[in-house]
Amino acid sequence: EDIVKVNIFLKNIADIEAVDEVYKTFFPDGVPARRVVGVSALPKDALIQIDAIAGNAEGTPPIV
Repeated sequence: EDIVKVNIFLKNIADIEAVDEVYKTFFPDGVPARRVVGVSALPKDALIQIDAIAGNAEGTPPIV
């Protein structure tokens, strides 16, 4: 519930269908804003890199 934006970097943009399938398991009740970027290389030759931005505007502890 605290995740407000996710950035996904894919070495092979054709992998987006597999990413979407897994992504839905983490956000079954709706998804935060998302950006997907195709890249030519990632650190350590990874196929995917994801960073997420969490918000805690109301001051409650984050859900872990």
